[in-house]
Amino acid sequence: MRSITDEVVELIGMTPTSIRGGDLSFHRRGLHSVLSIWKDRYDKSRTGCFSWWVITYDEVLQSQLRGLAGMGIRIDHPRLSDDATFSNSAQAASYPWPERGYPLDAEASTAFAEFAHLSLRFVRDRRDLGRLLLADVPIHRGSVWSVASTISEPARLAQALLLARHAGDQDLEQSALSKLQQKGEELVDPWPNVLFREAVADFAEAYSKATGVYMGDVFKPKGRDTCS
Repeated sequence: MRSITDEVVELIGMTPTSIRGGDLSFHRRGLHSVLSIWKDRYDKSRTGCFSWWVITYDEVLQSQLRGLAGMGIRIDHPRLSDDATFSNSAQAASYPWPERGYPLDAEASTAFAEFAHLSLRFVRDRRDLGRLLLADVPIHRGSVWSVASTISEPARLAQALLLARHAGDQDLEQSALSKLQQKGEELVDPWPNVLFREAVADFAEAYSKATGVYMGDVFKPKGRDTCS
């Protein structure tokens, strides 16, 4: 793996603050971005394949939320092949694993050179991270995009509200509360008996306990209905 990460650093022209296994870490403006490379253990081809993506976290809050849903947003990129398609799913573009660990094939090398820098600079600052967490749909910037899956939406809203209150960002907080009010009575896919506000409340309670940031108006107090 180290031969691959060394080659990636050379290709993207950015020096990580640390490398652990296939994770290259970069820090900027209160954000912690991790370019993660992993080998697909289920691939049955002779040499196997690998995938990569970038996840950008809030540096302070992520350290307090270990073991909970990560305080960050994932950035994906397309395949360069002719059949490349946009994806908002868990599946990432994959590439052949180099037979001797080095060098990467042409498509993988080009993908790192073309998309890694864009992905690592995708999130501009903490407020931008909050806006991306609140987004209903993927946000495209150039040829890369943020992943905004429906199943993660309640957690992302709770994270955006947590970030807003931790940073004292009243505009972001109001946007989060407005979205909660708007979608509160909708059912959460794929759980037919869970309301959106109930799912958000569960995450908000866990985040509040982990960080000490007040979110008691969001999760359900005893004997009261949430968001009433």
